[in-house]
Amino acid sequence: MRSATGGRVPAPHPDAVLSRVSCAPPGDRHPVTVMSERITDIFTDLGYQVAEGPEVEAEWFVFDALNMDENHFARDRDHTFYVADPSDTERGCGLVLRGHTSPVQIRRMLTSEPPIRMICAGRVFRPDPLDATHSPVFTQAEGLVVDRGLTMADLASTLDHFAASVFGEGVVTRLRPHWFAYTEPSAEIDVACAVCRGTPDRACRTCGGLGWVEWGGCGMVHPRVLATCGIDPAEYGGFAFGVGVERTLMLRHGLDDIRALGETPLPFDPAGPPRFQRVRRMAGRALTSAGYVETTAFPFVGTTSWDALGLAADDPRRRSLTLVNPLNPGEPELRTTLLPGLLDVLRRDAERGRTRLGLFEQGTVFTSPVLTGQAPQVPTGHRPDEEDLRALRDLVPAQPYHLAAVLAGEPRWAELVDVARAVASATSATSATAGAVRLTTREGGPPPWLPGRCVALLVGATVLGHAGQLSPATVDALGLPPGTSAMELDLSALERLTKPSNPREKEKL
Repeated sequence: MRSATGGRVPAPHPDAVLSRVSCAPPGDRHPVTVMSERITDIFTDLGYQVAEGPEVEAEWFVFDALNMDENHFARDRDHTFYVADPSDTERGCGLVLRGHTSPVQIRRMLTSEPPIRMICAGRVFRPDPLDATHSPVFTQAEGLVVDRGLTMADLASTLDHFAASVFGEGVVTRLRPHWFAYTEPSAEIDVACAVCRGTPDRACRTCGGLGWVEWGGCGMVHPRVLATCGIDPAEYGGFAFGVGVERTLMLRHGLDDIRALGETPLPFDPAGPPRFQRVRRMAGRALTSAGYVETTAFPFVGTTSWDALGLAADDPRRRSLTLVNPLNPGEPELRTTLLPGLLDVLRRDAERGRTRLGLFEQGTVFTSPVLTGQAPQVPTGHRPDEEDLRALRDLVPAQPYHLAAVLAGEPRWAELVDVARAVASATSATSATAGAVRLTTREGGPPPWLPGRCVALLVGATVLGHAGQLSPATVDALGLPPGTSAMELDLSALERLTKPSNPREKEKL
């Protein structure tokens, strides 16, 4: 491989790579990522297992299995993004962008025997224009417990512990009666104001003098939901709770605008997460050690995005999922690569005169499934048979987890290759075969990279991504600083290529 100046780029030992990139000024993790990890750590310390699920999900898991009938308001196109049938973009295909993380609970109950203790944190989507208190993309954290003899008192004590761990000792919660289709009884969670500590104070801007602020929702799992998952409600009960991660940050730090979160630093305090989270955390550390700052971008793209990247008409990255009801008609598709959104953030940062223009993002990309016929109609109230469950799972497309980094300024794309090696080395550190996974390079890459100044990134014979300088045409089309470079890796594939250090820990990636 040759550098941007024509010299050979050596392939150093991964430990040397980590040592070299760590000399750069420190970067930052995104506060939402850090808080999501902190929340899962709180509950893994209590014996909960971390779970995750698809962001594009079958309607049955999002609505039907959660006791939401055909008239439930959440099914309206004003509340849920629907994926279009390729043969008719005005009609849905049985897939949606999940509006909450509760489908992860359904998947866990369908595949696990009680007792169950589960925590998840993930992105959710709703057709809300971005303003001070709303976003079309945000993050939820959700917990589920299923066991014999559970009561609302167990739920309340769990929430008190959760609140004290997040907001500080002495902060407690209260439950206000509410209605949710999937819990009975149901309640909204109020947390004692972290500023005035629950003592009504008219001068308190956080709670408005009420002493309490709304945090999330909770309740005892509805018997019909348990039955739909094959759990006998006469023998077992359950409780569930969910909070917005951005909402948690806003309450914790006294923010009144969700858009300010990108400027709120938080400490990073990892505990004992499952391997897929360890891999992502180690990858994030490798990037921040090299001086990159984490960001998050919306997953919505359009034809202009693909054109700007120089993708040919038959490029597989153009085969994307399309929404029936996009928030922006010019961006009706879901990303198949992280680059469009990440490069747009880079452009806006450059326009604002920010000098640290090394950014990275980790997140889901969406493949387009081969859809045949209508989505299966699966009844609720009892566990579906295996054929119906298989049909539902087969409907949901693959959604690999990617890592991308971009660097503005003079061409320094060889640095991104070093960072990719550092990520591979960090991933190897979570494996029983630590040090055995080596990232190699091969000259060449597809658009938007510049021929002669890009490489493919491989582990063995598997191509995991590419790194290099972007083509001048792409730089001009997107309004980027001259010499902008980019790197993208398939983290899901990298995870699969390493063996878990704990033989019992074999998550489905």
